[in-house]
Amino acid sequence: MSEKSPIGVIGVGWVGLVSAACFAELGHHVWCRDIDAAKVESLRAGRVPIYEPGLEDMVTRNLERLHFELEVGPLMEHTRLLFVCVDTPPTYSGDADLSRVEAVIEDLPASSEHAIVMKSTVPVGTGANVARRLGELGKGELGYASNPEFLKEGSAVVDFMQPDRVVVGADERTPWAATEVARLYEPLDCPVMATDVASAEMIKLASNAFLATKISFINEIANVCEEVGADVGEVAAGMGLDPRIGGSFLNAGVGFGGSCLPGNELVIIRDGDGERLSNLEQLFGEHQEQAVTASDGAGLSAPSGLEVLAWKDGDPDAQFFPVSTLTRRPFSGHAIEIVAQGGRSVVCTPDHPLIIQRGETQFVLAAAQVRVGDRLPAVRKPDERDDEGVLGGRTGRTPGVSSGAVSAIEQSARAITWCLVGHVREEPFDGQVYSLEVAHAQTFVTGGPFGLVVHNCFPKDVSALKQLAGNSGYHFQLLTAVIEVNELQKRRVVSKLKKHLGSLVGKKVALLGLAFKPHTDDMREASSVVLASRLQGEGAIVRAYDPVAEERAGEMLTGVAMCDSALDAVEGADAAVIVTEWPEFADLDLSEVKNRMGNPVIVDGRNMLDPQAVREAGFVYEGIGRT
Repeated sequence: MSEKSPIGVIGVGWVGLVSAACFAELGHHVWCRDIDAAKVESLRAGRVPIYEPGLEDMVTRNLERLHFELEVGPLMEHTRLLFVCVDTPPTYSGDADLSRVEAVIEDLPASSEHAIVMKSTVPVGTGANVARRLGELGKGELGYASNPEFLKEGSAVVDFMQPDRVVVGADERTPWAATEVARLYEPLDCPVMATDVASAEMIKLASNAFLATKISFINEIANVCEEVGADVGEVAAGMGLDPRIGGSFLNAGVGFGGSCLPGNELVIIRDGDGERLSNLEQLFGEHQEQAVTASDGAGLSAPSGLEVLAWKDGDPDAQFFPVSTLTRRPFSGHAIEIVAQGGRSVVCTPDHPLIIQRGETQFVLAAAQVRVGDRLPAVRKPDERDDEGVLGGRTGRTPGVSSGAVSAIEQSARAITWCLVGHVREEPFDGQVYSLEVAHAQTFVTGGPFGLVVHNCFPKDVSALKQLAGNSGYHFQLLTAVIEVNELQKRRVVSKLKKHLGSLVGKKVALLGLAFKPHTDDMREASSVVLASRLQGEGAIVRAYDPVAEERAGEMLTGVAMCDSALDAVEGADAAVIVTEWPEFADLDLSEVKNRMGNPVIVDGRNMLDPQAVREAGFVYEGIGRT
């Protein structure tokens, strides 16, 4: 294979488009295929549909070498290596959705001259499953190699052209494919690690999980620093001087990308006493001996032998899955009540994730973002019609009922249906709230035998590795703790605001930065989504500004006023929170900001401002792990 041989890219989302543009920059003709006709037409005209620094210029510069197609035929004709860059979002169960990968495999013709190069983020074992599937389809001669991406949003072009390392996993059936992939990266003069496919897949997931572990660790240290008067920035700097630790990813903040229900919400459990109804308060009490608790009543328990009725994406029926964790914490603010078809209802904190169907699309949203007209999954009642009316009461949940036997008819009728949402409203709440983590399903049924399905939701690569371990029969205790620390960290911002403002009802809060990280418009797993929902649940009026993510954020943040600048966002605000560390926030005119705000309180969720300078400018300043 010559150094400048043509390359095929299937799927021109963020990873695919960056990879295609960078290979073109290296002198290759790149043939790209995507099924989105509007996207293909836009890219042919040089219009880039995503924001990534340097990408649009690189695409424009290399348009003669970039070819965008709707069919796979031109790729088979002109190229040999086919880089698969399709999306693999988490399903409701926490596993990766490989349906797009499967569609690519089925679409490719049989060939001994071509190879699939997997760049999509996939679970360990995908390579072996692809090889098996190719054999079943009579395409066993297609080559295969793994080439995971390690690009960071906001610096992806630089990361591709100046990589720390390149990892290539070879399939023993067709080792030539990995050899030719490795040659593509020779001009970049970087370490190229040759390994097997499963190890290459694991390197990707393990790397991201370890970085998340460092973030959660320093956030825990930050919380201790606040208690003892230390500065987490100084602590992290001192730690980072040790070459065994390093300084990267030791920046405390609001977490990398929470959720609870009142104690009277019902679930159906199965344990040594058989199947029965139990409310969450009673359930936690039954496992109190295994719980670790704090002085405010917050606690975490890892019960043994406990299962709950839940639903795994793709299954036609709800069934029982093991409960790995029970949690309890205090909550004071506004809860969200959602009433759906058949009188079903659930009350939860504003940030609790729910599976919804909106039009033809299914996705996960915080409870505060659910709208009338959305549909939620639920256990179908006997003889229930899909068009049954929406009632205004809570007949799907019986307040005050804490336990009871489950009847035979309730045990037999567990098919899943989608229920229309008729009412979404806030109600004040002050007390303990509870949540479950459910192994394998990442959901559970609430509100009784025919109740609604609610979701657990955690960052993709961390939960993917945890899910992989669970599917293999191993309980990954460290990553369970990482996820828990991350979720708790987001809640501390609300506590800091209430410390200075008291009740948040009617208070105006400005969020500065909405994207997952700076220099990108990606909102997946962004902390702002959870934070905005929590603030709205507390009764706050939320205004927000992000330099590039406004359009994408607006699709997700219902009820949040989008502003044209940071100064517009803080106009009349009782507090401002820095959520994403966009460089422009470090250069704000503090005097002008103070004049614009109604109450000069800044919560620096990324520790990017100088605390002394901010305080001297007349602000109340709260950082993370700083006093």
